[in-house]
Amino acid sequence: MKVVGEYLFDATQQEVWDGLLDPDVLAATMPGADRLELVGENQYEGELNIKVGPVQGKFKGKIDLEDPDPPNGYTMKVSGQGAPGFVKATADVRIEDSGAQTRMTYDGDAQVGGRIASVGQRLLESSAKAIIKQSLEGLNETLKARSRGEGEQPVAAEAPSQAEFATAVAKEVAKDMVPKPVLIAIVVVILLLLLYFVLT
Repeated sequence: MKVVGEYLFDATQQEVWDGLLDPDVLAATMPGADRLELVGENQYEGELNIKVGPVQGKFKGKIDLEDPDPPNGYTMKVSGQGAPGFVKATADVRIEDSGAQTRMTYDGDAQVGGRIASVGQRLLESSAKAIIKQSLEGLNETLKARSRGEGEQPVAAEAPSQAEFATAVAKEVAKDMVPKPVLIAIVVVILLLLLYFVLT
């Protein structure tokens, strides 16, 4: 499974780099993260609760950051396993100034096996894209909160609840998998039903 994308942070390159290496910040901004700890130089271990379609469960895994080039990027290797299956991934992460913002690009490959692979390639790709987007948006909000803070800065912005996260992921997956005219029609029907129940 290929995972490619980019994100614009409202923070400096150094602030983004520091946030990406802070396990407390990452654990607080990654939806579903129960634990993330620094266990060695550029090595992290953690637990993550993930739901993809009908498959849900906890993964235990490790993250290794190789070939670090502060504050420009690194190669990230991820391995995890749990009741839903296993995942192994390698991604090249690059960070660069982009005017008043900082652009992150990532290009990786992931192998997924076990029950979680049974949901299908398309749903897996859409879910992965949605989870990454939610995590990066959480990190961006944390970095903005830190830059606005006075005195003792907050560790992280408030992470979304599991329900909020699941709703956001479902919306992203729907946008990715449902043709736009069909999606618009579904939204219109839902709005009409809501109006009907409110007015009657």
